[in-house]
Amino acid sequence: MIIPMTSDIHSDKAVNLVIFTVVEDQVLMSKVWDEDLISPHWAVDPKSRGLSLFVVTVPADDELQSHVQGRRALPGGYLRDNETLKSASQRLLIESLGLSPKIRIRQSGIFDEPERNPLRRELAFTYWAMVDFESVRKSLGGRERIGLELVNNAAFLDLVPELFDKPLEDFDGVCRFGNRLMPKPGVYHKKSMTKDLPTGKILALDYDDMVFYAWRAMRHAFDGKLDPFRYLGVNPLGEAFRLSDAQEFSEVCLGEKIDRDQFRRRVGAIDRSNIRLLQGSVDSSRPGKPANLYSLVTPVDGEDDSLPDDPTRIRPLPRT
Repeated sequence: MIIPMTSDIHSDKAVNLVIFTVVEDQVLMSKVWDEDLISPHWAVDPKSRGLSLFVVTVPADDELQSHVQGRRALPGGYLRDNETLKSASQRLLIESLGLSPKIRIRQSGIFDEPERNPLRRELAFTYWAMVDFESVRKSLGGRERIGLELVNNAAFLDLVPELFDKPLEDFDGVCRFGNRLMPKPGVYHKKSMTKDLPTGKILALDYDDMVFYAWRAMRHAFDGKLDPFRYLGVNPLGEAFRLSDAQEFSEVCLGEKIDRDQFRRRVGAIDRSNIRLLQGSVDSSRPGKPANLYSLVTPVDGEDDSLPDDPTRIRPLPRT
């Protein structure tokens, strides 16, 4: 969110939150009362059980920047004199989105868009996190018109060859906010941002770039031997899930398609794998052959244990 300047705000340092959430299309459409909170409208199929990756957005402040009227932005605010950047991001989780300040949140970049504030030069520091949809759902709508912008899903990945005139395999990750090509001799991970793409910019100012770089950072959760559930602190698949659901979760977050056998090898390579087969449990709720069900050995704890137990240290400070 771009917050108007007031007498109690003196910082030239803004903090913006890139909050991702993954949800099944059917679940999303059954729990969001206003479809206008979801963008674009084709983003989800109410009959689909497919997963979609979203980022949380708010209306841009057109009182501060008239040229962003009608556009969307990322939630956020300003650094206060007695705060660290990390504690400011934790405070803003409460103030802007009503989320727990103990969510695992990580810094992803510094941005210096000259037009961010016409009154003075301003830097923006971004923090990202993956948050359970049920936590995000409680904040949607309201006076702040908090909504969701599609980052990725299977439908968008299927459109990639048509949109970019290249097969999906040519990319090292694709989403609506940008992509990077696979390295070739003399070309090292060439990236394209929304301003370079035929689909054009999505959010106001440089918020697209903030989402892109946070998404690239989030992708590391699926690298090597990391357990993405524990790294991200969320499990959007429920207590029991098909292995194909875990694969789709990886694909929409990574922005790439994964061969089934390759994914099974990847799961098996995870150090002290947190995914186990539920012996004797199958899912027959979908067309086709019943599928084995899996679960997490250790339930996911999304709280940051490095935070103090006393929440008063990161609650909003009183106005003076």
